[in-house]
Amino acid sequence: MKKCAETCILSHKINDDFVVWLVGILGPVLMGSKPAELLSFPKQDKYLLKKIQNIEKHMAKCKRITYKSFEFKNNSVKILFYNPKTLDQNLKEYRNMRFLKSVGYPEKYDLEIYVQFIVDKMKDGVIPHEIGVFLGYPLKDIIGFIGHPSLKLTKINGWRVYGDPKLSDRRFNEFLEAKNKIKKLLESNKPEEVLLSV
Repeated sequence: MKKCAETCILSHKINDDFVVWLVGILGPVLMGSKPAELLSFPKQDKYLLKKIQNIEKHMAKCKRITYKSFEFKNNSVKILFYNPKTLDQNLKEYRNMRFLKSVGYPEKYDLEIYVQFIVDKMKDGVIPHEIGVFLGYPLKDIIGFIGHPSLKLTKINGWRVYGDPKLSDRRFNEFLEAKNKIKKLLESNKPEEVLLSV
């Protein structure tokens, strides 16, 4: 009986730690400063099923984040978490929309269709460059990463920054500030409470 109790307590602790970690990572998406986050979970993780169940349980209560999960190259499960309002605003931005259409996205915009479009691309085993648009990175950094000759690598600060770093720094700081606010909230609140209160 002692072994069962120890295993149950350990399992509960792992679940709690995972939910705290998850809410911390998703802080910028939850706060609306970042449109989306892509997380990967190896299939060989012995706690994978528990983690997926925890995600389903906790995200069902969260009004600000939606997610899509899919298998990636038979070795992991990837989950695209997104804030529909923030992602919609980001994708509708004129330059982002023009770029997405130039790489094959439908002419008629619909948030769910665009999300499914990128998920379907990733199901084929490739993370496309335009994921950066969904994650809220400045378009200049995405185009620079793809190899535009006029944009030179300036630095790496959360992602590869190309050209003038001012916009990238501002965006990075917005993400960091939101993450720190959520971490602060997690110090005195349960992760479930943070998901419901923000």
